[in-house]
Amino acid sequence: MNHKPFSLFFQVSLMLALFISATGVSAVFGQKLRIKALGDTLTGFKVGVFDGDRQLLNNDAEFSLLMANTDLSEQTLMTGWTGKQWKGNDSTITLIRESYIPEFDLNLSVQVTYKVINAHVIKKTIRLYQPGMPQLYYMLKERFVPVQKPKQYVSFEHGNFPGGFAHEMFPSVGYVDYRNTLVGFLTDAGYKNQYTRTTRRRLNGRGGGFVGMRKLPDPELFSTASAAEQAEGKDYLQMTFGELYNLNAGKETLLKLSDSWKKEGDLELKKEGSLITMDCKASGRSGIELIAPLKDQRVYTISFLCKGTAPLALKLFRMKNGKKTVELENGLKYIDNFQVKERDWTLFKGSIMLPYIEKDSVALFIGNQGNKICRLQLKDLQIVEHEPAREPYNVLAMGEASEKTSYIFAEPWKGHREFMISSQIRLSEGMGFRGSQLEKVLYGNFKMLTWINGLNDFKPFNVPNMNYSPDMYNRDSFFSIVACYSKELNLGIWDQWASTQTPKGAIGTIITPYMGSVEAKDNEATIEWLIWAMLNKRRFNALLPEDKIKKAIEYVRNEFDSGKDGICRSHFSMSQVDIVDYQPKTDRLAVNQGMLAIALRTIKELGYPVDEAYIQKAEEEYRKFYDPKRKHLLFDRQYPDVISLTDLEPEFYSLWLFNRPLLTDEMVINHLEQMPVLNRSNKAPHPQYGTTAPICVRLTKDKKGYAYLSAAYQPFAEFGAANYADGKNDGFYYNGGSWLRAEYCAYVAGLKHGWTKATKLMENRAWAELNLNPDWPFSKEFIPTKWTTTKSWWPSTKGLCWNIFILMANEVAGLRTPDMDPDFNPSISFTTK
Repeated sequence: MNHKPFSLFFQVSLMLALFISATGVSAVFGQKLRIKALGDTLTGFKVGVFDGDRQLLNNDAEFSLLMANTDLSEQTLMTGWTGKQWKGNDSTITLIRESYIPEFDLNLSVQVTYKVINAHVIKKTIRLYQPGMPQLYYMLKERFVPVQKPKQYVSFEHGNFPGGFAHEMFPSVGYVDYRNTLVGFLTDAGYKNQYTRTTRRRLNGRGGGFVGMRKLPDPELFSTASAAEQAEGKDYLQMTFGELYNLNAGKETLLKLSDSWKKEGDLELKKEGSLITMDCKASGRSGIELIAPLKDQRVYTISFLCKGTAPLALKLFRMKNGKKTVELENGLKYIDNFQVKERDWTLFKGSIMLPYIEKDSVALFIGNQGNKICRLQLKDLQIVEHEPAREPYNVLAMGEASEKTSYIFAEPWKGHREFMISSQIRLSEGMGFRGSQLEKVLYGNFKMLTWINGLNDFKPFNVPNMNYSPDMYNRDSFFSIVACYSKELNLGIWDQWASTQTPKGAIGTIITPYMGSVEAKDNEATIEWLIWAMLNKRRFNALLPEDKIKKAIEYVRNEFDSGKDGICRSHFSMSQVDIVDYQPKTDRLAVNQGMLAIALRTIKELGYPVDEAYIQKAEEEYRKFYDPKRKHLLFDRQYPDVISLTDLEPEFYSLWLFNRPLLTDEMVINHLEQMPVLNRSNKAPHPQYGTTAPICVRLTKDKKGYAYLSAAYQPFAEFGAANYADGKNDGFYYNGGSWLRAEYCAYVAGLKHGWTKATKLMENRAWAELNLNPDWPFSKEFIPTKWTTTKSWWPSTKGLCWNIFILMANEVAGLRTPDMDPDFNPSISFTTK
């Protein structure tokens, strides 16, 4: 292979270019935060936060603490905690107090530490410790009180937040004072602060969507003074840890439903008392819709009995100015095929936690979306509003300290977009992370999507984004967690995936709290789990479970190459483009062949016998997917005009993991040269190039040079025919969407092979993530490559965390070193290839 070295000068030049121009966002200077101990030995000590000499915060106390035994038969509330003594200086202050809790005959030790991280960020840590009780439930509230009445409150999704709880895609709130200073508040990751942002679970059985839970953990993780409190002169911002809403306790109010049902589609509707009968024709979506009596920042339960001859769909949509907009997220979601019986009544019951939705109305649809003749019947349709019982659920175990960490940041107010960017950047800085602004944004997003499993399981848990919550997908968490050097996360989540191993040796695809999963298939999940094992051994000298490793290796070798000829055969794609299965197994896919080669070399490094000639045979079969006439790797030999960036993923793996190429310079460069780069912008670092490339597209011989998939040329079988045949999804998802992780890694592979455009396209793609849609300055699942307005972008894509994997791509490119990660510890037998 004519693999070219990457010069140090070129590395430094590229690093400077990416760090300065990748995001188009400049840091704001001019503030200098400082801290000061306030109070005395009689009233107790607390900490004031100052901007220079001007005091910003003067909290009444540091926190309040509700404590209970594990059957909740005894509870006590500690309010107004202050320190009995303090120690420290102008950069670090620690408050200390020992307390006796007579209700539990218990000694409680508390330390509260403020630390100035930089001119803009302060870290606050509350440490609790008790040595006398096996387990103590607790709920902790941290309240931050502005010295002067704020000009406005802000949250991550709302530039003028009216008050109440903020359950949004990124946990961040703040206020703006009359000097136009923004003061913001952030939290550490949920696996460290013991919270989850889950509000729903999967329905029973395969499919069926999500339903809200009866016990909702951490619903008010972030809140501000309500509008009523503000009117009374009370202003504060608050974090609440360890609280759950128990909807099976507390008060319920039955709401009156309107009789103004609106028919949608072709159906006959009959109503007799509480019985509603719908005789639906074959007209696509058919059912009934009404405006539900649901309001912001409240919790409801919807229930009814149903039966019929087709699955039932239940939808809740926001209505703005009489127009239907997005589907609601926090509770019922994707309920398209709720299974009902023809003769027996089935109960549906699910909670809805409604966050602030700008006072929009909510439309409720019940019916069928299957375009078929059917009868559906409902009775006893009810919506109740809850005043739920609020219970503590965080655990303070005997002899084990528990910590809650928050961050305060301040800077001049520049607008809501800048607040969103700063929330992510300042969180990363507070955690000690170093990198470019885009890297900080991705790191902050990753941390806020890594929380605990649930009420009774405090293991770390990583989800792709809020749209996928509560599920942890194997491949998403692989790319997210291996991008960081946290031993706790890498070993802890890898071990959870080890527990999903089937008797055949396959690693599961998904872990979903409160429900089970039987999904384990011949995709790349098991291979990535073995790669992860190899990395854990390299990075942390981890002792691996030999029995599980052997079973996974046997599964990989038997499932993907049962003929032992070095040719990969599988029912599924071994890439993220996993929307079709192949019956029988196929050997047509380039990425699958490359992943087999990577798997075999991984197995060999793990210490298991694999003949080198056998590995090289698999590698040569990967190279055979390169078509010298078309000048690109064949995504699918049956559809030779389709090109995909995922076909370079095995090449990137090999460069990253083994520092050796599988493909020639010619193969990689020609493949990348064939990819159209779209979404040009005069504001991009290199406006002569586009800013995004489609992950998958068809190459054509006309002047345009490419086309999205169609009914006539469709590699994705039934899924493609249903979604990509009529042009309505051109440029979206796997019909031409631009996925940062895959695209950026492909460019880095090109960089390592001497492709001269690589640095410019890396910079442009980094710029696009934060700037192409100015209202969405955060990580996204994909960016469309064909659109007329950003309002057509899918809201469900906001906040995908596996893009943090570009940290590894930047290490391969020479733009990062491991010590830029705050969890990197070179003393833990760290090695790298």
